[in-house]
Amino acid sequence: MKKYILFLLSTILALASYSQDLDMQNGTFNQCSGTFYDSGGEFGPYGNDEDIIITICPDVAGNMVELNFTEFLLQNNIDFMTIYNGQDTTATQLGTYTGVGDPGFVTATPAINPSGCLTIQFTSDAAGNASGWAATISCAEPCQDITAQIDSTVPALDADGSIKVCPNEDITFTGSGVFSNDPTGATYEWDFGDGNIGTGQTATHSYDTPGVYLVNLIVRDDNVSVDPNGCASNNTINQIVQVATEPDFTGTQAANATLCYGESTTITAQATPTQFIFDCTPAVGSETSLPDGNGVSYVSGTIVENCYDDSEVIVDGSQIQAVCINIEHSYSGDLDIILEAPNGVQVPLFTQAGNGTYFGGADNNDNGVPGVGADYCFSTTATTLLQNANTVIAGSNPPNASWEPGTYLPVGNFDDFIGSPINGDWNIIITDNIPIDDGTIFFWSIEFDPALQPPLLSFTPVITIEDWSPDPTIVAINGNEITVAPPDAGTYTYTYTTVDDFGCSYSEDVTIEVLPELVTDLPNNLVICNPGAPPYIFDLELNTPVVINSATNQGDLVVTYHNSQADAEMDIN
Repeated sequence: MKKYILFLLSTILALASYSQDLDMQNGTFNQCSGTFYDSGGEFGPYGNDEDIIITICPDVAGNMVELNFTEFLLQNNIDFMTIYNGQDTTATQLGTYTGVGDPGFVTATPAINPSGCLTIQFTSDAAGNASGWAATISCAEPCQDITAQIDSTVPALDADGSIKVCPNEDITFTGSGVFSNDPTGATYEWDFGDGNIGTGQTATHSYDTPGVYLVNLIVRDDNVSVDPNGCASNNTINQIVQVATEPDFTGTQAANATLCYGESTTITAQATPTQFIFDCTPAVGSETSLPDGNGVSYVSGTIVENCYDDSEVIVDGSQIQAVCINIEHSYSGDLDIILEAPNGVQVPLFTQAGNGTYFGGADNNDNGVPGVGADYCFSTTATTLLQNANTVIAGSNPPNASWEPGTYLPVGNFDDFIGSPINGDWNIIITDNIPIDDGTIFFWSIEFDPALQPPLLSFTPVITIEDWSPDPTIVAINGNEITVAPPDAGTYTYTYTTVDDFGCSYSEDVTIEVLPELVTDLPNNLVICNPGAPPYIFDLELNTPVVINSATNQGDLVVTYHNSQADAEMDIN
């Protein structure tokens, strides 16, 4: 009897363990653990002629399903898996996958999918199959809404909303978070905009380099199911800090920097404020491979723009001045190129055209080896679509007609972006619609109208006080010009100081050297006895050592001889 009970319990435990795994089949399942396999299960391949739709939902309302694919192999461009962010195939498509291009980590997104479910559709042809896939099933608690805010700063914000400080002046920030649910375990991280980080609700920082810095506070809770660091606040603060620039003192100089004993000179001061202009150009998107696909979409390296206020939106399509892509691809007739705004609005830049025309210097071997990229820009100021462009010969295996690099009109209308926030993630999405070709996006960029840039990101300090430091050798003052008459030999330094509207003080020194007084002995009379017949020749330089022997600065003296006092003063004859 005990053996029977033990066998029954073992069977139940085995069934319970096995039930955690889920094979591809039609239906809806509430499950947050185990492994999701193809229809062949853990050990067998999937079948032929399949068209199966499965929906996996969380077992706790409000959570979201996650799939982490650890194995994936389908017949390339013959069998396909499509994943949808929702309860059925009408939901947003997250991607279509074939061959060895596995989905990786996939998660439902509650913002647009409150159900937290993922729907997977798989189709296979009538002949041949592959080993299929395995994906770990898990569920995560979605992040709550957290809004970070800066409560106070010392120094306080100026009337224009910026913080104005001098280099190396401390700023103390105090912030908090507004939580839609629970603030328990919250952490606070300050991004000071110069590569340095601070922690805690209060943090102090200074900047040693003049310029503009954007300070942000990131608040996190203790929900680590989505992010191991906790869910983060979803807003950008971009508190502007202006660190004063030093004025340009070029032109502050003496009329004569070296004076003879008893002379005077003028010194003129010139202090020009230095303007600072923040570079608001977003970073360049990184390299993205475009492997051979069939209806597969690839997202480029995302450009994150955070230079603007979160409330600032595109109000005219022309405010996107240019989108430039450095790309190579061996068959333009199967590509769709789309620009996606932070709010998800998409505008096509190029749609399938040109058949076998290359982008750039493509390598036509379809072997994943990148060719040579070329620059293609899209702007409302252009006059023609890329599909109507001229071609040049470029590429290899073999060389072929390739679209001429340049600036072209987008296929879509940038006015569709009206209302889209400028801050956020901008993406280039490439859809490869036909197999047997590949390519690469090496980098891409987006340029916004400079007039959109917040005015506080540029500044020029205003000089409020400027003056020469008192000195007894200053004998006259005329505005920023002084006359100095040092009484004795030596070095004299005069200081010009300015104070700007940031409260920062700067100074420039001008140094004058006064040479020693010339104190020399008289020359000896030169006499020739019984000179005989003229001419009578005297060596005047015999008196040179006589004259300078008593001087304290013999090395600085030059003795010359002239026909008259007037000639000597003019250094002639």
